[in-house]
Amino acid sequence: MRNYDRVNPRKPEGIEKKKAYIVGGGIAGLSAAAFLVRDAHMPGENITVYDQLPVFGGSMDACGNAETGYISRGERELEPYMECLWDLFSTIPSIYEEGRTVLDETRESNQQLEINSAHRLWEKDFVPHDETDMGITPKVQSQMLKMLMISEEEIEDVTIDEWFDKSFFESNLWYYWAAMLAFQPYQSLIEMKRYAIRFMHQLHLIKSLKQILRTKYDQYHSLILPLQKYLADNGVQFVADTTVTDMDIEIDGKNKTVKALMLLHNGEESVQKVGEEDMVFFTNGSMTQNSTRGSMTEAPVMNMNQENKGCFTLWEKLAAKSEDFGHPEKFAFDPMKTNFVSTTITIKDYPFLMKYLSEKDGNVTGSGGVKTFVHSPWYISYNAPIQPVDPNQPENVQVLWLYGLHSNEIGECVKKPMTECSGEEVLKEFCYWCGLEDKYEEIKEHCIAIPTVMPYITSQFMPRGLKDRPLIIPEGSKNLAFIGQFVELPGDVVFTVETSVRTAMTAVYRMTHLDRPVDPLFQGQYDIRMLKAGVLTMTGKESLELKDFPKINPLEIKSTLQSIKKLFDDIPDVPAAYSERWENQ
Repeated sequence: MRNYDRVNPRKPEGIEKKKAYIVGGGIAGLSAAAFLVRDAHMPGENITVYDQLPVFGGSMDACGNAETGYISRGERELEPYMECLWDLFSTIPSIYEEGRTVLDETRESNQQLEINSAHRLWEKDFVPHDETDMGITPKVQSQMLKMLMISEEEIEDVTIDEWFDKSFFESNLWYYWAAMLAFQPYQSLIEMKRYAIRFMHQLHLIKSLKQILRTKYDQYHSLILPLQKYLADNGVQFVADTTVTDMDIEIDGKNKTVKALMLLHNGEESVQKVGEEDMVFFTNGSMTQNSTRGSMTEAPVMNMNQENKGCFTLWEKLAAKSEDFGHPEKFAFDPMKTNFVSTTITIKDYPFLMKYLSEKDGNVTGSGGVKTFVHSPWYISYNAPIQPVDPNQPENVQVLWLYGLHSNEIGECVKKPMTECSGEEVLKEFCYWCGLEDKYEEIKEHCIAIPTVMPYITSQFMPRGLKDRPLIIPEGSKNLAFIGQFVELPGDVVFTVETSVRTAMTAVYRMTHLDRPVDPLFQGQYDIRMLKAGVLTMTGKESLELKDFPKINPLEIKSTLQSIKKLFDDIPDVPAAYSERWENQ
């Protein structure tokens, strides 16, 4: 967004008489509430946020303490070009330092200690895996180029392993990709294509993770709590422990109007009527839905219940009312394919472990990003974040986070799937790969490892068609908008905080007809410097000759040129780009 566009839009006529009902209190729902308050000038008391959990924040949660163990289900990789995210948090006050914003403290934290991984891929006992190049063959390079050029309509429901040669899945590029983004070979090629384009500017930094950002503390304390306080200070109503079980939607031809929300709270049902001028914002899927937690001595029991999947179940009910609401069955249907296990390890009075990891992996604690043991059956990746993770964390306590992407596989030391392991067993397998099996009993005495299994954590990546996700505002919808990770947003990716905030911003601006453009997507793929850096990274060369470029079958030249033409046709002219951004709101 140009600074010229950073306007304070006029209050929409009659906004003070309208109400907003937000279903889902994760980052998407809270962001929608914030944009309603900040930009649409809606009184906070007219906004109600519902969540089925006792706390708000959705997947961006964190809890616990030094005595019972800290818990965080996930770590988020942020970057400077998440425009909607930073637009929002540039105006949310810090709760830790008066006169500062969340963006201020986040930027300052990253300036003080930059992520710059010395080495990301490891064999057992911290033997360095060869990271000399990406390991991409000319055949895979050609397949990658073709993927970038082909239209999404031609690869609906195509999986990554149906497209790429099997050698790709033994390359360093795939190891980096899978560890960072949690992709599986049987997941969507459309999603991989979008990531390759959206983050092309990061490809040459994928080994070092430079420009990957983190918050000052974990994301719950750094993003959710300040945002929730801002909303509460503005009068927004929060209703916890409440499930929206259905919506009464009046359908008249293509027109669709929500008339009421069916609520369930402490076993009691109630109805919240919705006026035609009111607005409903629905987070129609959650990556952490039906998560279950274990303990140091007990394994989590994966929730396989297909009848009660929270927001997914509500989405299924809406999808049964209209095709325009998408196809949730394409995403949340097989927990065995979409799960992984994360584990938070609280270390007390034992600085040896973090010091050992720092010495072995070559990074000061907090500067390394995600590190991966590439041949561990669970595909273990760990992150030693900047300390403290929790603002109340004592100085004698440190927190470590790890996850196993292949949680269904049998461990090499602990002969069980990670999904069936207690915290002790996860810690033991981790120590084994770190070369610390002889010190495991000593380490265990100082650690509390709490595993969490998330049945749908990668469900947004499952193979799909272009109409399987609903549009932010489906055709004919009068007062219902979809937000979050399971919404169709052309050109953008899922599994990012930015996606949640962008869908919320778009939904609010369109529903209230604000005269303020949504922050445009960063499009580094059109920067020739980014393209050059990416090609050099893919080929492992310092400079290129013509023979280094992927060879194209003469029979495919015409279609390739047509794809290139389409790519350039899709780039708007400069004057049009300036005016169309208003029209496309």
